[in-house]
Amino acid sequence: MNIYDVVEIENQIDRIAEANEGEIPDELLMELVAKQTESIVQIEKLCRYIRHLETFGEMCDAEIDRIGRLKSGAINRMKSIKRYLTPYVVVRGKFDAGTFRLSTRKSTGIEIDADFGVPEFMRETVTVAPDKAKIKDAILGGAQLPGARIIEKDNLQIK
Repeated sequence: MNIYDVVEIENQIDRIAEANEGEIPDELLMELVAKQTESIVQIEKLCRYIRHLETFGEMCDAEIDRIGRLKSGAINRMKSIKRYLTPYVVVRGKFDAGTFRLSTRKSTGIEIDADFGVPEFMRETVTVAPDKAKIKDAILGGAQLPGARIIEKDNLQIK
């Protein structure tokens, strides 16, 4: 059953009513009521499925957060173990531990205090993105902005 069948039957009834001075056969009215009932049941099923998908999406987000926390914990444990092992390997030098070969290599890095602020060694990071609210106001005010337009959306609300 297609939910759009009801619209077609309503149009058919309108055409028949116009042709017969407002008279509509009972069987056609009964068919309309039956199709509308089926349509409402179908729409209810679709709404239940939408709710299911919303809940599933929320569960996916929660699982992503949970896995992110697990990953972060694993990375922190790995760094902690490396901090523990590094001084031992520095003192001992290269060596084999079963199937693993441990060694260290020198590198340099910069550590910066929170209050560091020497102007010539600072850089400004700028993120450029369209200001949609400002663009919308400008278009509503009559401005022509190539590459930008106001669109209308139909947002379904299920309560």
